[in-house]
Amino acid sequence: MRGLAVTRVIGEVDLAGVDLIRAELDAQLERRPPVLVVELSEVTVLGSLGIAALIDGHYRAQAAGVEFVVVASHRSVIRPLQLTEVDRLLTVFPTLDDVVATSRPSTTGQN
Repeated sequence: MRGLAVTRVIGEVDLAGVDLIRAELDAQLERRPPVLVVELSEVTVLGSLGIAALIDGHYRAQAAGVEFVVVASHRSVIRPLQLTEVDRLLTVFPTLDDVVATSRPSTTGQN
């Protein structure tokens, strides 16, 4: 979909993988899409460093004028976000289809 950038994460989000996620979010934010989606449906473990990367991504996206959303429905992701109350900060959808259905339309080229 035009205007929607998706970063798909698979497996464990911990010390070993968090730098790759941060680098990908950096690359996506440089392009300044209207919406940046972090797709965590296939994440099996979300550790504190992964949560920190999501928080950082959220604030950096906000500063760039990019809508930042997370897709997650598995307990291994939802529960850590709830326990840390980060689910109150981030916009979390259960599916990518839900994001597509509710994301603001691109206004590029409109007068």
